[in-house]
Amino acid sequence: MKTSIIFLVVAIIFFFSCSNQPKVKERKVDANIAEDSVVTKYSSGVVSVENSTTIYDILCQEWVQEDDAADLKEFDDNSSLLLSIRTFNFYTDGSFVKNYRSNWSYGKWLYNEKEKLVTLNHESDKDKDNYKITSIATDELNIINKGLNTTTILKFIGNQNRLKSISEEPFHLINNQWRIKPKAKETDEEIKQRLKNNLNFFVLFYKSVIVKNDKVISFYGLPSCLKWYGGGIYMEKKEALNAAWVECFYNKEQAMIAYALMEKVIAKKYTWPKDNIGWVKKNLFVLEQMVKNIELIN
Repeated sequence: MKTSIIFLVVAIIFFFSCSNQPKVKERKVDANIAEDSVVTKYSSGVVSVENSTTIYDILCQEWVQEDDAADLKEFDDNSSLLLSIRTFNFYTDGSFVKNYRSNWSYGKWLYNEKEKLVTLNHESDKDKDNYKITSIATDELNIINKGLNTTTILKFIGNQNRLKSISEEPFHLINNQWRIKPKAKETDEEIKQRLKNNLNFFVLFYKSVIVKNDKVISFYGLPSCLKWYGGGIYMEKKEALNAAWVECFYNKEQAMIAYALMEKVIAKKYTWPKDNIGWVKKNLFVLEQMVKNIELIN
């Protein structure tokens, strides 16, 4: 089946000249309107931990294992190679998400100041992890996994900030219910809602990237039936669908119902900013429209 594509004008011209894919309907909008949409309305801002003096407060941010962070800089999101990206997201409400890009888990975390010990109580698999902090700075965390017979120190790096509102954190569990596989078949309306929540996650992801001023933007390991490019969003072919995205649904049949819905959503007419405000903001501007369009699909 042909892949449905949304692209900016230059991307459309390039890809259309190389294939028989249909051109997507689009309108242009002034860059200032788009800038207002994606910058001034969506976020309550960030909290910097750069001057924090307590370990608990410093821990409450996103941490990426140093070697894995380097891999993400060089890794092609479209590659079929499998990476194990080790991450921690510690939140001020006592919840955590671990390894959100590969074999993700979630639950509650505790910090023992006396022993410098971080305990993760996994709700997802009822497991428990204990990590000894050997040293910590606002942008660097060194730990030893106490559950293993090892003295290997794992180094994680942080970007020294978190969003003011937990509800806007893309990887917090409240924004990832769509990733939890249902225990029974869902209705068409429930499938639509799961798909909408999946899209809304990416809206939050793009917003977080902007407000945190992330230097590296990687979609690796984030379940979706969409592919992301600079100034372009298009659907993945059925035969190349992300297995992790299919696993978010009760079975493949229900995942294909969601896929068909997304085909209808992406076929709608979208407004792209006509001037250069950066590809991240352009994609976000269209993503917000896609979330609204899901409600119009029967």
